[in-house]
Amino acid sequence: MSNSNEDYILKINNIEVKYHEVILVLKGVSIKVPKGGIVALLGANGAGKSTTLKAISGLLNHENGEVTDGSIEFMGERIDKMRAEKITKMGIVQVIEGRRVFEHLTVEENLKVAAHLKRKGKKVKEGLDMVYHYFPRLKEKRNILAGFISGGEQQMTVVGRAMMTDPKLILLDEPSMGLAPMLIHEIFNIITKLNKEEKISMLLVEQNAKLALNVAPYAYVMENGRIVMDDTSEKLQDNEDIKDFYLGFSEHGERKNFRNVKHYKRKKRWLT
Repeated sequence: MSNSNEDYILKINNIEVKYHEVILVLKGVSIKVPKGGIVALLGANGAGKSTTLKAISGLLNHENGEVTDGSIEFMGERIDKMRAEKITKMGIVQVIEGRRVFEHLTVEENLKVAAHLKRKGKKVKEGLDMVYHYFPRLKEKRNILAGFISGGEQQMTVVGRAMMTDPKLILLDEPSMGLAPMLIHEIFNIITKLNKEEKISMLLVEQNAKLALNVAPYAYVMENGRIVMDDTSEKLQDNEDIKDFYLGFSEHGERKNFRNVKHYKRKKRWLT
């Protein structure tokens, strides 16, 4: 990224994260998100992607996790020692993996739950109008209990709930997980519109590399708690190692390890 430091809404600077004071999960992770931009964080299960988001949002503290080295800055202010509630009020909201709606509340009640953080009175109605503008399907379902709507509609509800906090930065954790292709396409179209029209910055965690690279202009690749590569999405899409890592499988049908792919390619070049 060629942006100056003033152009970044979020800067993660060489952080380490430990759980229970001993289990090292993230090792020297550095990520930047430009103001009004979308950045993708790619990697397999267990790579450390969700832990990275929780470190930013402060949710790590609720799981006996801690940023033990490095720093996280949001709009120039250090936040890695702040409580989750204060971080949310500053304008960061995380859409947690798994479509976690309040099933016993209606769709509209789910949306209003988040409104107390930033919106009062007329602003609640303005927030609802904005959510229903981007997710007209939710307006149709607004009086139905969230436990009885489809998985795609639940995902729309949690994204809409995040919008009700009037966010500056949304952390999206696997929004495509478990959804049908048509719904994924619909939701990601809306996410792209939100970014462009509302100027909301986004950090997107996705296992679906092709989808993420089509949405985000820049991406980081994570494995075993480290950033192993970062570049423009255009260059990453053409990178042979990325193709092998995400599209290549062993003869037993197992996904290749990124470092093994790199080691194999180095060894092959040395032998020839």
